[in-house]
Amino acid sequence: MRITVLTVLAFLATLPLSSVAADAVRGRTLYEARCNLCHSSSVHSRNPRTAQDFDGIRIQVRRWAVETGTGWSPGEIDDVSVYLNRQYYRFRCPAALCGNEQASIAR
Repeated sequence: MRITVLTVLAFLATLPLSSVAADAVRGRTLYEARCNLCHSSSVHSRNPRTAQDFDGIRIQVRRWAVETGTGWSPGEIDDVSVYLNRQYYRFRCPAALCGNEQASIAR
């Protein structure tokens, strides 16, 4: 029994972090399907920005998802938030969502 548990734990340790991280590709698809209808990328470069950090991005995505009735799940909101952060903002992002490479990026 002990060997089996250790084998399973060893296997789990080899899985990439991206399996739990948000999916920026799916976020882009969701964003382009719903958000580009009303505004262009210029909304993300205006000054001052509404979002001042990654949580601010997530708050705005959640807000507009409700306003527009997208029905996005929390995971889809995270996907769109990660996409927007990578594409426009580059704020420090939680490693659980962005993976280790994005966690250290700060503007």
